[in-house]
Amino acid sequence: MVSSGNNEERLLLKQIAEGNEQAFAVLFYRYLPVLKPFTLKFTKNSDAAEEIIQDTFLRVWLNREKLDDIENVKSWLYKFASNECLNYLRKQLKEARAIDNLGIEYPKESNDTIDTLNLNDVNYLVGQAIDRLPGQRKRIYLMSRSEGMNIPEIAAALELSPNTIKNALVISLKTIREHLNKNGIVLSALTYIALLK
Repeated sequence: MVSSGNNEERLLLKQIAEGNEQAFAVLFYRYLPVLKPFTLKFTKNSDAAEEIIQDTFLRVWLNREKLDDIENVKSWLYKFASNECLNYLRKQLKEARAIDNLGIEYPKESNDTIDTLNLNDVNYLVGQAIDRLPGQRKRIYLMSRSEGMNIPEIAAALELSPNTIKNALVISLKTIREHLNKNGIVLSALTYIALLK
């Protein structure tokens, strides 16, 4: 017998698969307390743990059409988060080796947050990052964000596969976030969800 909790979760996944952002936010807040300690155990760093969770949920959103087939959403999220944690650890190891080879000290992380900066500055930096995207990627990002088109619509308009569109959006969002990070802005989880809209 299927429990009412399972029924509720299946309905939530169905709504997300159909592009319902409110349902996505419910899923995010339901599993944030579960994933935070898990990612923190890997990273030992709160900012890095939050970034991994953001990347995990970005993957969920971009793969939302597969949600109808998911039997155990918690395991599915752990799988995504585990992959992101491994990527993080590989990157840290690579950076540590590079720094050792150069014999220099690693710069301390900036404590600036998005809350301490003027929103105009943030918008300017986001615009700057978008302008630097390669032509096709920039076009896909703007079709998604400015024109409100979904992945299948963009794929049809540009005669590309939905996977190509998804990958372009993932890379674009990472590029924008990295540009903001370089300028001392660390996106909160809420702000990151807003970028998906």
